[in-house]
Amino acid sequence: MEFSAKQFDDVTLIHIAGRIDHKTVKDFETALMPFLEADNPAITKKIIINFEKLDFLTSAGLRMLMIAAKTCGRQGRGIAVASLQPIVEEIFTISRFDLVINVFPSVREALQKLSPAALADYEGA
Repeated sequence: MEFSAKQFDDVTLIHIAGRIDHKTVKDFETALMPFLEADNPAITKKIIINFEKLDFLTSAGLRMLMIAAKTCGRQGRGIAVASLQPIVEEIFTISRFDLVINVFPSVREALQKLSPAALADYEGA
């Protein structure tokens, strides 16, 4: 699993590549947690996770996303996912996770909906 993040205005855009399964979920948790900590001065109001290059997601990954969604909700922050591969989209649909976390067809559409200022910053990058 590969993880990278970049801030655009009030949004942190996180890119995930590879798989999130029982072998990599701890790495995913370790990488994601700093973006969820309320006392981290670098956190943004919104998080978008780009799954364009995520090949597979197990229940262990869904559990971590549930924790992230609940944490963001308690903090009054937003979280969304974008660009799901068909297999990951099917997992989201079957598990009804699309009712827990906003799902967008693309990063651009997620930014457009959640933060026009972040979209302008993203397109200018």
